[in-house]
Amino acid sequence: MKSHKLTSSLKGLHKWVLIAVVLSIPFVVTNLYYLHLINLIGIYSLVVIGLNILSGYTGQVSMGQAGFFAVGTYTSALLMMKLQAPFWVATVMAAIVAAIFGVVIAIPALRLTGPYLVMATVGFGEIIRLVLVNWVPVTKGAAGLTGIPAPSFFGFTVFSERSFFYLIYAVVALGILVAVRISRSKIGRTFMAIREDELAAESMGVPTNIYKVAAFAIGAAYAGVAGSIFGSFSGVASPDGFTFDDSVGFLCMSVIGGNRSIFGALIGSITLTLLSELLRFMQSYRLIVYGAILLLTAIFMPQGLSGLGPILREFLSRRKRDKKSYDDVQCSQRKGR
Repeated sequence: MKSHKLTSSLKGLHKWVLIAVVLSIPFVVTNLYYLHLINLIGIYSLVVIGLNILSGYTGQVSMGQAGFFAVGTYTSALLMMKLQAPFWVATVMAAIVAAIFGVVIAIPALRLTGPYLVMATVGFGEIIRLVLVNWVPVTKGAAGLTGIPAPSFFGFTVFSERSFFYLIYAVVALGILVAVRISRSKIGRTFMAIREDELAAESMGVPTNIYKVAAFAIGAAYAGVAGSIFGSFSGVASPDGFTFDDSVGFLCMSVIGGNRSIFGALIGSITLTLLSELLRFMQSYRLIVYGAILLLTAIFMPQGLSGLGPILREFLSRRKRDKKSYDDVQCSQRKGR
């Protein structure tokens, strides 16, 4: 009993230590460029969490996440610039509008699977980008929107990298909490049943179409929230920032981190964002590099980087058992002498 209480206390202590470490990052990382990258990682993590729910948990591959990201960015920016809406209202509306777009793309794509579903989502992303370029009276076309207001809460304006860090990662923590609750609920179990065998799930009475549409809506809503934060964080919104390349990048983050893990979204975002910066001199060959990484991950790490944790724990546990067995044999031999 005492051992169980001690273990529970240590787990609780680990959580508080992790929270303290995260909160101290803006004070430890004083270089604004590095802090800017950390903030971008948080924003991208939200987009990839939604993609993991859609692809990893439900098995619906999407290459249009950049389109939902753009919808959230422009919806929030236009509400704040044209109607002077508060940031939190604009963010909620960005999530709702992006979710509606998710439903719109999901309904005609219900009967599509594999490469056909991928092509449909690619088409959606390109349609969104072309609308942003050509709807000049509203979106300002290729010039984009500038001067997007910074978030403001109770008279305090979030404008510095440090203050944005706390805003972004507070939303990321909330997003992870909601995603974990979804994954452990009946909805999450149904998503996984559809992923494993859609026909079997449907034969058991599961309304698969409704759940697939819901998965698209949830994934799009996450991207919409991320887009709202991104617009205020960068201060500008341009169609060039929401291209097919960005959708490929989000997919790579999902696969590399592990698309069947919520925390894999954060791992993938950290890995690919830092790798992209390190390989900045190869930007012309970015898609080739991403393709190679995807191929290697699919062959050697199908569960992504987040899947290395259980493998490492199993390896250490096996080493511990082997050592214990060896010690027992040695002890028995000494006793026999």
